[in-house]
Formats: sequence, C-alpha cells, structure tokens
Amino acid sequence: MKRALLSAALLATTFAVPSVTPVPVIYPGTCTMWPNWINTRDADVTGRIMFVVSSADDSALNDLTIQPQTSTSPLFVSPFPSRKVLKMYYRCINGVPNISLSSSNVTIARDMANAHLLVDAAPGKAYKPELYYHEVGGVRQEGVFLGALNQTTWGFRYQQVSCGADGRVGEREGYEVKLLGLPVDEVNPPTAQYPPDFEGFVKVIGW
Repeated sequence: MKRALLSAALLATTFAVPSVTPVPVIYPGTCTMWPNWINTRDADVTGRIMFVVSSADDSALNDLTIQPQTSTSPLFVSPFPSRKVLKMYYRCINGVPNISLSSSNVTIARDMANAHLLVDAAPGKAYKPELYYHEVGGVRQEGVFLGALNQTTWGFRYQQVSCGADGRVGEREGYEVKLLGLPVDEVNPPTAQYPPDFEGFVKVIGW
C-alpha cells in the first residue's frame, strides 16, 4: 500500500513538458506585448514583470521566480516561493528586460550548450530575449513566454549552496537555468555542458 501511495504521489508531481508551437508576439523588439506595458509615447517601457517557471516536468518548480545572484553570475531559479522573501523584479525597456530600475540588462548566452540568462553580457556574447505565445494543436495557450530563435524550452539543474575558501557563500541554493535547442554559434562555440535535471518554460508575468 505504501509503495502504491508513493507511486501515486510521484505521478502527481511529474509531468512531461507539453509539446508546443512557439509563435512570436506582434511588435517584436519592443515592450508593447510584454505584461504591464505602459502606454505612453515618451518611452517604450513596462511596469514590474517577473520570470517564473511554467509547465516543468517537475511541478515543484512551477511558479518559482528566476532571480539574479550577483552582477557576474547567470540568473537562477530561487527555491523560495513566498512573496515575503525579497525578490528582484524586472522591467522591459526598449524591448530588453532590465533588472528593476537599474541599467543592467538580461540577455541569453550564445553558447548553445550553456545558454544561461546573463546580466550585462559583453557585446556579441548573447541574444536579445524574445517573447512568444504558445500554441497546442492550433489553440493559443494563456500567457507569454521567454525564448530566442523560436526556442522556448529551458533546462533546469539543481545547484547546492557553495562556499569559498574564506567561508563566504559563493553560489546560493537554487536551479541553474538555460535555454535549450539553440543552433551552434561559430563565434561562441559550445563549452562543456551539464544535462538538465528537468525541463520547462519561462513565463513572463506582471508583478
């Protein structure tokens, strides 16, 4: 009986990532179709937005937020779901997501093996994030999703907290996140990669 209950619990939290067709939003390259867009002729900007995990094949990740760690580290999935835990939000400015009110932008690494979400990547090292609808069997699904080059499936890998020689925390606990399915970029060849633990989507929501 216990084994049957355990199997049922696992089935309840493990799903296959849906097979979807990404459809680019209208007005690509602008913030117009991003959540919380501010309709003004003076600027191309949104209010607060957030990146959250969606439709992951481990449902425990769903709705967790994707957060910056440091100014030199890729974004990661925070394991803390509560809004009471301080979180950095984003804004779209001139078609590119930025961290809160800072000038630090978020882009996607051109390394197809490790296409992480980067903060202030060097020129030529990253793609501009794009916004997509998802369709299943020709039916548009709710929401908009982050991706690039018609790819919107992301891989997630658990990352334990790590400490440096000085005893300070080096990497926080969470999930690394990278875009899957990108083509090889000859200028930025693939580096050593890790297999993701889970796959899913990154949904963009108003915050």
